[in-house]
Amino acid sequence: MKLHRDLNLLHPHLHSCVKLIQSKIIDPHNVPIRIFETGRDHERHQMLLKKGKTTSVISKHWYNLENSPPLYATAISYVYFDTKWSWNLRDSTTNAWYNLFGNLVLDLCPELQWGGYSRKSVNFCHFELSRPFIIDTLSVIPCVLT
Repeated sequence: MKLHRDLNLLHPHLHSCVKLIQSKIIDPHNVPIRIFETGRDHERHQMLLKKGKTTSVISKHWYNLENSPPLYATAISYVYFDTKWSWNLRDSTTNAWYNLFGNLVLDLCPELQWGGYSRKSVNFCHFELSRPFIIDTLSVIPCVLT
């Protein structure tokens, strides 16, 4: 089971958004949030399901570049990183960075959704291409649609 951070696993438009986020938000402002996961294999997803870290049977992180045409991931996870990875939203500094980062990302890339459309609460780490955007490009760029 491997954690993937390869931008080439991402839908081409999401790949462009991620590069823009890096160059316009993270790098110039030294934002302590980093890419945690791009693509996800089935083994890792099953482990996350068993641990209760996800409830979705189908993942927008799934990819298959050997498919013809390739199947790209349509989601990415960013995580707060200072001296270690942190998902602790009770920590006011971590929480503030997630909120600021999320809003800056949405201003820069409005075709993204923060936390996914099917969650009861915002998953502060998760960004995905919006469903209408995916549907508009599905015939050209196949990907997981839930």
